[in-house]
Amino acid sequence: MNSLPADGSPGRTRWYLESVVEGASQLRRIPVYPFPFRVGRAGRLGLTLASDSVSKQHAELSLRGGELWVRDLDSRNGTLVNGQRAMESALREGDILHFADIEFRVGREELEEAPGADATRSIGDFALPQQFVGGARELPQLLRERQVTAVFQAVVNLPSGTLTGYESFGRGTHPGLPEAPLELFRVAEAVGSEAELSRLFRERAIEIVEARPHFPQLFLNVHAAELGDEALAASFVATRRKRPDLRLTLELHEQALEDLGAVEQLRAALSRAGVGLAYDGFGASEARLLELAEVPPHYLKFDAQFVRGIDSAPQRQRLLGSLLAVARDLLVFTVAEGVETQDEAEVCRRLGFTHAQGFYFGRPKPIHEL
Repeated sequence: MNSLPADGSPGRTRWYLESVVEGASQLRRIPVYPFPFRVGRAGRLGLTLASDSVSKQHAELSLRGGELWVRDLDSRNGTLVNGQRAMESALREGDILHFADIEFRVGREELEEAPGADATRSIGDFALPQQFVGGARELPQLLRERQVTAVFQAVVNLPSGTLTGYESFGRGTHPGLPEAPLELFRVAEAVGSEAELSRLFRERAIEIVEARPHFPQLFLNVHAAELGDEALAASFVATRRKRPDLRLTLELHEQALEDLGAVEQLRAALSRAGVGLAYDGFGASEARLLELAEVPPHYLKFDAQFVRGIDSAPQRQRLLGSLLAVARDLLVFTVAEGVETQDEAEVCRRLGFTHAQGFYFGRPKPIHEL
């Protein structure tokens, strides 16, 4: 990271304040420049906030040796850093900053050129959430230092129950962040880093597996934000060149199938590299039969809600039987996800699933326990 010049000009690093716009549908960034950068209700400030809770001259942001600092200007309702009232404090990327009850998150980025002073703008009076998603400050460290690992769950053939491969699931190892991937993705999506986190999970799983010779097929999850990125298919090609014996299948969640053109291009690129494609969570929101017919995957993974309690749900069995018949006509392998009991497994075998996965066949485990 380049340090900022002593004269306070932004150099190649830009600090910014991030807030949630109306409806919480997107984030707005306000560049912190020029310095000193004053915040308050009065006009002609670096940032003018149209809220009666904010003082006319509320706080000031400045640079000290390349660090961003905030100083409260004896405001009526105070300036808070990560929920603690502060008269003066250094700021780090990801800190949550309140001017009275108006909330921002602190961020920074590298620039090709220095930003212009006219990039600063005033924002209106709109409702902000009480707090940003926790963990935003720690997530950059997790990504930078690759503080993740992977566990692996068996995928078996039916009706034999023999092992066909493993699906990898990412886990966080940062002490200040959740371990569970869904919670980590919630943090990552709040700051626009979901694609980077998804890549890191996948890269780490491959690194772990590469140390294990004769590993069976590996199913790897991909976030919808990565769809359309040419580097996605290229990364699988590179892995196949390094480990031609390793069978890979990319799992794309059903919700990512809206861009059918991008999915078709991805499938073609993966097929050329000898990599399979699976549609994960089929039926979780809606059964995308059109996408299934026009761009059939190699594997179709039925969501656990279809499988849970299937042994006592005859109507659902008839529905699944029809969907499995469609998949068979398209020469698509079918995977029953979330199988937890012997009775569920028996019904899945009888209905004609080609594969299954779930606690009945094995829980996710670290590689040394496989």
